[in-house]
Amino acid sequence: MEGFIGRGSDVLVVGGGRSGLAAANLALDLGASVSVVDDDPGAFSTPPWEALRRHGGRILSDRKIGPWIREWSSPVLVSPGIPPIRWSGEVVAPPLPQVRGELEWAASLWPHPIIAIAGTNGKSTTTALVAHLLTEAGWKPFVGGNFGTPLSEGVRNVREALGKGRPSPYDVGVIEVSSFQTESMQSFSPALYLLLNITPDHLDRYGEYSLYRGAKMRAVSLFGPDTTVIWNGDQEDYRTGRSIGSARAAFVIRGDASGADFGEAPVLRILPDRMEIAGVTGISPGRPISTEKFLLSGGGNQQNLGFSLLAVLLFLEGQGRMVPMELLERGIATFTGLPHRMERIGTVRGVTFVNDSKATNVGAVEAALAGLSDAEKPNTVLIMGGRDKGGSYLPLVPGIRRHVKEVVVLGEAREKIRQELSPYVAVEEASDFYEAVARAFSVADSGETVLLSPACSSYDMFHGYEERGDRFRDAVRRLEEQFGGERSRRAPDHRHEG
Repeated sequence: MEGFIGRGSDVLVVGGGRSGLAAANLALDLGASVSVVDDDPGAFSTPPWEALRRHGGRILSDRKIGPWIREWSSPVLVSPGIPPIRWSGEVVAPPLPQVRGELEWAASLWPHPIIAIAGTNGKSTTTALVAHLLTEAGWKPFVGGNFGTPLSEGVRNVREALGKGRPSPYDVGVIEVSSFQTESMQSFSPALYLLLNITPDHLDRYGEYSLYRGAKMRAVSLFGPDTTVIWNGDQEDYRTGRSIGSARAAFVIRGDASGADFGEAPVLRILPDRMEIAGVTGISPGRPISTEKFLLSGGGNQQNLGFSLLAVLLFLEGQGRMVPMELLERGIATFTGLPHRMERIGTVRGVTFVNDSKATNVGAVEAALAGLSDAEKPNTVLIMGGRDKGGSYLPLVPGIRRHVKEVVVLGEAREKIRQELSPYVAVEEASDFYEAVARAFSVADSGETVLLSPACSSYDMFHGYEERGDRFRDAVRRLEEQFGGERSRRAPDHRHEG
C-alpha cells in the first residue's frame, strides 16, 4: 500500500478532525493534490487548516459528506470519527479499493515495528503503559493512533528527520486502535496485537453487538505468522478468533484458567501480588514479577499491566534483546496512570473525588466498580449519564449493590438509567453537571467517595470525555474553595480522543 498515494494523486480526505488534518498534511508531503470534506464548516476555521490551505490543500465548502464519496475514483482517506453510514450507506465500511482509513494507510508508511492495542476497555492505559515500559528499557516509542497523536503525524516526523539527514526520532510505534479504525482494514501487519477484551459498546453506531465484535476481529483476519495476537484467556473470543487468519497466539489469564488449552503459546498468569510468565525465551517458566508497587488499583488495571508486560517481553524477544527484569519492575512502580481514568482529584470534608470520565461504556464502569475496596456497606456515590450508546445498564447492578449507595444521573441518558437502576439503588436526577457534583457531595459522608464514571459518551454536553473530566475537576475545585480540601497530585496529561 506504500504506492497508494504518490506525487500527482488526487486525494479526498473525509473528516476535519485531527486524523483528517494529519492525513491531509502527509498526503501533501507526498506530492498529492488534496481535497477535504466535512459537514461542519467550523472544523476548518483553526490555524492548522489555514496553514494547509496555504500549502495547496482545498476545502470542499460546497459539498457535504455523502454517498458520492463511494464514486470518487482516486484515493480516499477516511477519519475514524466519520460513521460509514454517512458516506457509504452501510453501517460497516465496505472494502472499496480506493478507500483507506487514516491509520491503516499511515501504518503502511511507518518504517518501524508496531505494537497495536485494541479491545473495548483499557486501551489508552495499556498503550501508555507499554510505551512507559519500553522507555524504561531504552526504546524511543511513538505513542498515538486512537490515543493522542494520529499515526500520520508520526510518519511525517520520521520523514522530516530522515530528509534532514537525522536519525528517526522513534524506533517502535505503540498504537491504540479502535473498532472505527479496524472495521475497514484491508492490510495491517503489526508485530503484536493486544486484544484486551470485547464487551458491548458503540451500539449507537453499529446497531448490534455482532457487528461491533466483527469490527474488532476484522484486523485479526488479516494477520500472518509475523504477527502475534495476545488474547484475553478469560474470554471466549480467543477460541474462535485463533482460527481467523494465521497469526501466532499468546495469552493473559487470571488464576489457573482451568480447562483452557493454550498449547505451547506464551502465557502470563495474573495472581494477587505478582505475575508469572511461561513460554518466553530467557525467562524461566513461572518466573514471578512483583506487582506490589504498581500504583493503579483495580482488576482492570491488573489486566492492563499483564498485557503490557507480556507485549514488551515478546517484542524484546522478537528483536533479539533481553532487558533485566529489574528495569521492568522499576517501570511498573513508576507508572502513574492517565488523567480521566480512575484519577483521584482531591478530598473535601473527608469525601474523595475520583475522575473516571473516560469510562464511556458499561464495561468500563463495571471494571471501575470491581476495583473499589470492599467496605461494611456501600460507600460510593456514582455520577453517570451523557449520550446513551445503545446497551443496557443492568450489568452494573452487582457492582452497584456491592459498592454504591446512590447514583446521580444527568444528560440525555438520565431517564433510561433511572428506569433500569432505580429498582436496585437510590437514583437522583440532576439538570446540569455542577448540580450533579453538588448533589453527590451532599449525599456522601466523610470517608466515602464520589466517582464520576458515566457509562455514556460525553457529546450531549461536551466536546469529549476530557472536557467532561476537566469540568468535574473544576466542580471539585469550587467545593474546595467553599469548604476547604486537599488537592491530589495530578498524573501527566496525555490528552487524546477515545
